[in-house]
Amino acid sequence: MKADFPLPGTVVAYRPPASGIFLGSPSLIRCADGSLLTSHDEYGPGSSEDRSAQTYLYRSRDDGRTWTRLGAMRDLTVPGPDETGLFWNSFFRRDTELFSIGAAASGGGLVIRRSIDHGATWTAAAPGRGRLIVSTDGRTHASGPLTVPFAGRIWTAVEHPLSPTFGDTRITVLAADARADLLDPAAWLPSNGLSRDTGWLDGTFSGWLEGCPVPTREGGLVVMLRVDNRYPNGAGIGMKAAIVRVHPSPAGSAPAISFSGGAFDPADPTGSGFVDFPGGCVRFIVRYDPRSDRYWSICSYIPEAYRNARYNAERFRGILVLVSSPDLARWTVERTVVADERLLADDPAMREAAFDGPFGGGYYHTRHGFQYPFFLIEGDDLLVTIRTAITDSTGGTRAGHDANYYLFRRVEDFRTREADSGSRAKNQGPTLKPSPSSYERERVDERIARQTPTRSRS
Repeated sequence: MKADFPLPGTVVAYRPPASGIFLGSPSLIRCADGSLLTSHDEYGPGSSEDRSAQTYLYRSRDDGRTWTRLGAMRDLTVPGPDETGLFWNSFFRRDTELFSIGAAASGGGLVIRRSIDHGATWTAAAPGRGRLIVSTDGRTHASGPLTVPFAGRIWTAVEHPLSPTFGDTRITVLAADARADLLDPAAWLPSNGLSRDTGWLDGTFSGWLEGCPVPTREGGLVVMLRVDNRYPNGAGIGMKAAIVRVHPSPAGSAPAISFSGGAFDPADPTGSGFVDFPGGCVRFIVRYDPRSDRYWSICSYIPEAYRNARYNAERFRGILVLVSSPDLARWTVERTVVADERLLADDPAMREAAFDGPFGGGYYHTRHGFQYPFFLIEGDDLLVTIRTAITDSTGGTRAGHDANYYLFRRVEDFRTREADSGSRAKNQGPTLKPSPSSYERERVDERIARQTPTRSRS
């Protein structure tokens, strides 16, 4: 189906917006045979997300230039089909073994599956074998996008929804010995749980979710979470993230986690707290890169003109930027990855055309959405998958939140700030983004509210 705007990447999957089925939860991994494996789930009123959620897998044997659909996870299990669903999938590897961990449904219990043929077939999830037991009353928001090895264990983060309020969740970390039978629920030990305090951030804190485990340069482990600190009407700045400290315990015992509720101090080896982070109200992942000795993320970005109560920060998804940090506390915008250029237009009418609304409370959403980017660091490049909502010939998206496309994109020479200003990156068509010089390189700290990205006149 033809999009109304140039797509900023290679199409992996598409659903017509009229179907009421949208594409979410990007995940990507390099398999032991050298192929790339990616997945997305389905959400929306036309999906089965609340019953037996569907996740689809795709393989590329040419580094992302082309993709072949393998099928739904339920149909790839042996014996199959597996009626237990999969939502919020996260891949991870143990040598040549490949694992998938997620929820059986939106708000369902945790499930884990294993593949020994690079994702072609999978084990089924059954009671006592592949269905994990955690103290969440059987309900999880298991959307932690990364599962990582650290200190001889495998770590993932999950949340237990405590109420219908967005972000009102109890944070938990699960750890299993890296040599254990990972399909055995007993192998996974949960930490204590941490719940929100609405007094944090001077009373603007509403919740947190979708934690990303991050092994640190210093040999520690933290979980970095998106934070909802919008104004009471649902709009506002939304540019904070939370760093929860993980305290690994001796083998065979449960880990612990802690959170100070104050500002994160990177000099404190046991520190935790809040940091300024662009797009902190929308899901992101963070990876440490030893070559640059920096942490990297791709996240949403809100220009200064839109940092106010008219625009919903959690639904401002029209710009993705590449950011880096030396210490997880100070973040620098390095370049634009993709943007709806209308958001940066001089013409007010063109800027208004980039939004839908007003919605309840009088605030606006971006009409296009580039969101939940998942990336791998490989050599000089980033391999990125993006949940994308963009208008097309069927009549367009329902909202920027509701993705009709799932895209793959390669960001070349990511450590060089303006590396792709002279040539187009591999495996992608024309993009919606302005030139990389459209953004100043800026420190995201107390000055960010006073800084304005400038339009390039070149």
